[in-house]
Amino acid sequence: MIKIQSEKIIPDEIINSVRNKSAGAVVSFLGTVRSEDETSSDIIALIYEAYDEMAIKKIGEIIDEARQKYSIIDVSVVQRTGRVNLKEDSIGIAVSAMHRGDAFRACQYIIDKIKIIPPIWKKEVYSSGEVWKSETL
Repeated sequence: MIKIQSEKIIPDEIINSVRNKSAGAVVSFLGTVRSEDETSSDIIALIYEAYDEMAIKKIGEIIDEARQKYSIIDVSVVQRTGRVNLKEDSIGIAVSAMHRGDAFRACQYIIDKIKIIPPIWKKEVYSSGEVWKSETL
């Protein structure tokens, strides 16, 4: 499952979507909005925009690459768009595999690639204004 949505992410839905009778491991990752980054400690929200069709295609390609590198059973990715407030999740990923090592490595591989490849853009919202980040996610 790959989704781009404006609605809040429900972690249990993502996790349950990859459960499988052959899976001995389910690893999940939630990217959560925090109040500071490397350059600012005044973030109050993030705003995400995406070219949905292309983002879904590119995320699918990333998942295909992960399947070639790691022995995984299933993957789900949900990316938020629109305004995401502090402590809310902007992305959720779940990976199932027979063994935890492949699930952990695949999950990290997927999030690392999603941060740079799909056409998804992030704007940081501060109490004093807004700034688009030059890198994706």
